[in-house]
Amino acid sequence: MRSVIAVKRRDSWEFIPLIKSLGYDIAQIVEFSGEKNPKFYIGKGKVEEIKEMISEDSLVLVDAILKSSQWFNLENTLGVEVKDRVGLIIDIFADRAKSREAMLQVDYARLKYEIPLIRETIHHSRLSEHAGWHGAGEYEIADYYEMIRRRMSKIEKKLDRIKLEREERRKRRRKEGFVLVGIAGYTNAGKSTLLNALTSTGRITEERMFSTLSTKTSRLGRERVLITDTVGFVEGMPPWLIRAFEPTLEEIYNADIILLLLDGSDSIDEFKRKLEVSQNIIESKIHGKLIPVINKIDKASNEELEQKIAMLKELPPPELISARNNLGLSELVRRIFKEAELEEYSLTINDDSLLNYIRRYGKIEAITYDERVNVKFSMRRSFYEQLIKKLNQRSNGKEALRG
Repeated sequence: MRSVIAVKRRDSWEFIPLIKSLGYDIAQIVEFSGEKNPKFYIGKGKVEEIKEMISEDSLVLVDAILKSSQWFNLENTLGVEVKDRVGLIIDIFADRAKSREAMLQVDYARLKYEIPLIRETIHHSRLSEHAGWHGAGEYEIADYYEMIRRRMSKIEKKLDRIKLEREERRKRRRKEGFVLVGIAGYTNAGKSTLLNALTSTGRITEERMFSTLSTKTSRLGRERVLITDTVGFVEGMPPWLIRAFEPTLEEIYNADIILLLLDGSDSIDEFKRKLEVSQNIIESKIHGKLIPVINKIDKASNEELEQKIAMLKELPPPELISARNNLGLSELVRRIFKEAELEEYSLTINDDSLLNYIRRYGKIEAITYDERVNVKFSMRRSFYEQLIKKLNQRSNGKEALRG
């Protein structure tokens, strides 16, 4: 196991949990203030302090998004591998990636991350200030750079194909009358637990960051509602890293309803911070209706919940739940039905094609037979309106009884 030196901001609240989520044992923690040194990002005195702690197998993790020149200067001065916050997050993603799509996205993100570092290495190799990328010469580094560009191009084409497949699948599901619900939120807010609670699936839930990296879609009981859980958000993700995972995030962006899941057990400051991060990622891109959902309410006092609800005053009214303890889930499902315009209707019909339409695009609640068929069902309003048009074409509307 490598000797990890964590270099964190004094006000950081999640850098250490991020490191530990990879199973690293932290040998030393060095704290720094917000003042930035152009050469190293952290102060030169801190660099000397870290230098005293270095061993041959040390890995230095810095709680910052470093410029390529700062990364180079730190590695060159310390003589060991240095990674910033983005490099750490990519390592976590790589550890969690299981599906083909997730692995492609992680591979693309890692290559994108390496490009400026390689450029910096080539620059210093030409100035004879550095031996090269992990001991390679300038021309070997340049060849590696070109290999990265070709590899990224191939990955982009594969991800584009997956994106088209997702778009076709969404269109097909909507044509079949399904409501598409996406669960969005900060990592470890309980998204997988909520998906399990609503759909009774076996989605793995773990108390660690980014336990979910691939999307998972499950049906809400027998209802024509599909709920998708996807990758969580985290502070300090640069726009290009978010874009690398956009084929996955589009399941949220293009959902009919977005459940913005927030952790009610967080401190007031953490809650506000995570809310801002989540809003910044989704607010300009979502097309559906937003439902804020505060989870883990059993771990927060009434006074804390009131303060957190007040922070959401610019958003639609929130639902309060505990996914693990099944609190508030019935109310949340009713809210989903309301926002999706899923309503109950009653019709008396004598046409098998109309009954087949109801079976295909809705959910039959009750059915009785006499001279005709009396059916009670739930369906999206837009599909019900199409049903009425079909019925009117056959019977001039005399048999339609809306419930």
